[in-house]
Amino acid sequence: MRFLPSLALHGLGPLFLCLALGASAQQAAVPAKIKISAENRNFEWFFLIADAASEQGIWRKHGLDPDLVPAAGSYAQLKEQVAAGIKFGWVNTAEALLARSQGAPVKIVAAHFGETIAKIYSRPESPMQASRDLDGKKIGVLAATHTSYKAVMYLNEKLGIKAEPVVLGNLGNNVAALKAGRIDALYSAEGAALGYVETGELRTLSRLADVYPRPYATVVVWATDDYVREHPQLVRGFVKATLESVDYLNKHPAAASAMYQKQTKSTRGVADRAVAELNALLTSAGRGSGNDLAASVAGNWKFTKESGAAPAEASIAIDEVVDARFVQ
Repeated sequence: MRFLPSLALHGLGPLFLCLALGASAQQAAVPAKIKISAENRNFEWFFLIADAASEQGIWRKHGLDPDLVPAAGSYAQLKEQVAAGIKFGWVNTAEALLARSQGAPVKIVAAHFGETIAKIYSRPESPMQASRDLDGKKIGVLAATHTSYKAVMYLNEKLGIKAEPVVLGNLGNNVAALKAGRIDALYSAEGAALGYVETGELRTLSRLADVYPRPYATVVVWATDDYVREHPQLVRGFVKATLESVDYLNKHPAAASAMYQKQTKSTRGVADRAVAELNALLTSAGRGSGNDLAASVAGNWKFTKESGAAPAEASIAIDEVVDARFVQ
């Protein structure tokens, strides 16, 4: 009988092992706390994806507990964020390419937004009918460092015209300047512009996707070289969370419209139209507007070079800046 206690303890060994393994598994399942450059409450291709990921538990499903910090609005800001220790995020493709061309250790690992959604708008009574009619005209843009400025310069190069970009700041400022006759047209990629179309204050003059290179990548998922190399599971988790959130928006447009309305205070009609236009361009495949991530990124580099945003002598190897294994 004196051996029973030790036998009993011996019998409990497997139980203790299971408990230990269970505790270890729970620890391994704790989502990684990490800063992600993705916060932007002005543009729906940022806030809708982020909100869907949060509300649907998609971040945690893929092992992330993110602290969303403002998304980089320029290549200079992206370089600053990388230097400050941020490891991945979402950014306009041109900014990732320009940052890389200046030595920033960033790679493009997915492209969830293909063709551009941007348009040129004019006054409803304007006699202009197409982009070529912008020759000699003034076009309102957000900032000299913003894609809107690059877009005007690209139109000049591509169409052989001489339009002048006028920096005015946000959409409201641009609309006011258009009404006052200080500009002839304006650039906007925001769904908010559709509200002005609905009220008869703006008219769509042209879709920039009709002029831009194809295939194309407008917004990409980026990660630093060291994270791609040393923490590929976290990079893969971020890519999967991004693409699953895009898939959710594609499959649940009514929910996406409700989120859009909540953020923008727009009418339901504008929200539905903005979401429909965006969903037509978002891609859960993560390869931009085509079937090849590198080719879509190369299309944006062509735009960036021809717009003059990158010096003529600037050169990058697309196969070195793109790591497509996360979207295979």
